[in-house]
Amino acid sequence: MFIGGGVAAILVIVLVIVLVVRGLGGDDKPTANDPGTSQPTGGTSEPTGGTTTGGGDVKPATGQAQNVSTKLEAIGYQCSDLFSTDAGSHRGCFKYEGATEADAVFQSTKDGTIISLQLKSSDDENVNNAGVTFDAALQALGNDTFGGSEVKKVQEAVKTGQKSEKIGTTWGEFQLSNNGTLRLSGHKSGEESFRIPDQTFQTTEAQLKSALGAKGYDCKSTCSKKIGDFGSQRIYGYGGSSGGLRSVELSLTGREGDVKAAWPSLVGDAFGTLKGTDTAKLREFVEKHNDGKPSVAYVAGWRVEVSPNDRDDYLSRRISIGRELYYA
Repeated sequence: MFIGGGVAAILVIVLVIVLVVRGLGGDDKPTANDPGTSQPTGGTSEPTGGTTTGGGDVKPATGQAQNVSTKLEAIGYQCSDLFSTDAGSHRGCFKYEGATEADAVFQSTKDGTIISLQLKSSDDENVNNAGVTFDAALQALGNDTFGGSEVKKVQEAVKTGQKSEKIGTTWGEFQLSNNGTLRLSGHKSGEESFRIPDQTFQTTEAQLKSALGAKGYDCKSTCSKKIGDFGSQRIYGYGGSSGGLRSVELSLTGREGDVKAAWPSLVGDAFGTLKGTDTAKLREFVEKHNDGKPSVAYVAGWRVEVSPNDRDDYLSRRISIGRELYYA
C-alpha cells in the first residue's frame, strides 16, 4: 500500500515525539534513596542467625544488618522490617520492658551495609538506666558499623551531658540529643537515607465515625463507649480533612474483668471498620498482644505500639498504629 509523502512525514513526527517523551520519563526503577511508593514487602521467613521478630514483618538480612540484628537480639531487642526492597531495607529493633523504652532503627543497602541509624532510649524511673540501655545498643550497632574508636567519640559526647551536640566521625556526622531521652541519629558520608513510604487506610475519619456510631459509640469528638462502672473503650483515627486515615488508636481502661470482657469487641469494632492492605495482619498482631506486656513492631508497613499501664485490678490498654518517623 502506498503512503503519501505528507502522511509519512506526520508518522515520523509522531514517532519522534513518542521517543522523546519516553526518554524524558526516565527509568521507572526506584533510586537508591527511594524504595518506591508501593506497599513495602514483608515476609514471615526467619532471617539467618536465628532472628526473632516479636510478631512483626521480617526478611532475611546479610552483612552488617544481620550482625547488628543478632547482637541487639542477644540483649533483649526484637527486630522487624518496615520495608525491604531491591534497593535496601529499613529495620527496627525494639526493647520495651517496664519503664525502659529503647529503639535501635537502621537502614541498609542490599548487601547489608548500614547507611543510616536512629537510636533512642528512655526510662521513666531512672535516667541512668536509659544511659546504660543506650550505650549497649550503641556498641551493638556501632562497633560493626563505624568502629570502636568512633563509638568512643559518641560515648564521650554523652558523658559531657550537653543537651544537643553534633559529632563528626570518619563514618559520618551524628546529631546527639540528651534531654531526659537519649537520641542519636546520623547517616554515612556520601549516602542518603531511604524515604519512608506514605501509609493510609482506605477508611476516612467520617466513615470511621459513622460506622462506630452505628455500633453505639459516642463520636462527638473521639469515638468512645462506657464499660463497667467507670471504664471506657475508645477508637480514634486521624486522617485530616480528606483522604484515608493516617493513624489509628485503640484504648481500654477500667476494672480488670470489664477490660478483658470488652477486648474482643474493641478489636472487632476497629478492624471491622478499617479497610486497607493487610489489615488482617495488623489485627492478628494486636490480638496476640493482650498479655499486659509492652511491644513495638513494624507490621504491614505500619509502626504498631502496644502500651499497657496496669495497676492492681485496674487495667489500661492502648494500641497505636501509625507511620514511622525517621530523621537520619
